[in-house]
Amino acid sequence: MRWIAVAASGTPELGNVSMSTFAKRKRASAKAPARGDAKTIHLVRHGRTEMNDYLRENHWADPDFVDPMMIDTRLTSEGEAQARALRTIATALEPAPELIVASPLRRALRTAELAFGAAGEDALGDVPRVVCALARERVFHGSDIGRVARELGEDHPDWDLTEMGDDDATWWYTPDGKDPFTTAELEPVDVFEERMQEFRRWLDARPEKSIAVIAHWGVCYSLTGDEFQNCELRTLDFHTDLDVGNGDFQKFDVFLQDNIWGQIGRALVSFKNKLF
Repeated sequence: MRWIAVAASGTPELGNVSMSTFAKRKRASAKAPARGDAKTIHLVRHGRTEMNDYLRENHWADPDFVDPMMIDTRLTSEGEAQARALRTIATALEPAPELIVASPLRRALRTAELAFGAAGEDALGDVPRVVCALARERVFHGSDIGRVARELGEDHPDWDLTEMGDDDATWWYTPDGKDPFTTAELEPVDVFEERMQEFRRWLDARPEKSIAVIAHWGVCYSLTGDEFQNCELRTLDFHTDLDVGNGDFQKFDVFLQDNIWGQIGRALVSFKNKLF
């Protein structure tokens, strides 16, 4: 099962190194057998953010790139418009979502509220809403640092935050001994993919058979192998379409390492970006 809708275009968090945004991994052509445990995931990437705009003008591979530390970056007016444009599609999804799951990062929660409506509104108003930290973005920049559950609860009172644990605990990746509120170091790919495995197990264990997930570029790429545009929505079969490792982060990570090979790789990407 694969159904795709795009409310509006956008630019991936990291940008494209060597393949089209919509490049598809090869899939077996045979149809999967019918299953009694069928589960549908309506997977959404958040709307355009202030950090997306910054990356549009300041390429991450440029030698003078500076992380602006836009902690828990917000949607832009364009991003909010993208999310609202997704509303008509979201309310007509089949099968209808029985649960709405969002990353605790502000951009995902705001996208979910605009695209799926606030609690008590229209057809999706009574659908339970859960914040799950496992669905957060891989830490690339300061924009991937979030806020503790206590603050989230004040801004998003209609969401179930029990999965977040301690109200004042941090839930994003921080290297040992570093300040979690001021440090943005690349989350190791093995740490991120272990979390994606845990997230997939969490989804599998949920009793709902149709779940909307509002997440991020890295999450969508890891599970599908595709680079989602901002506010792109895909209806996917959990068992045949979603698997950790479908997206190969190694092709990106070689450019992100703080060593001579990373420096050479970023220089090549920066040169290519300036040419095209």
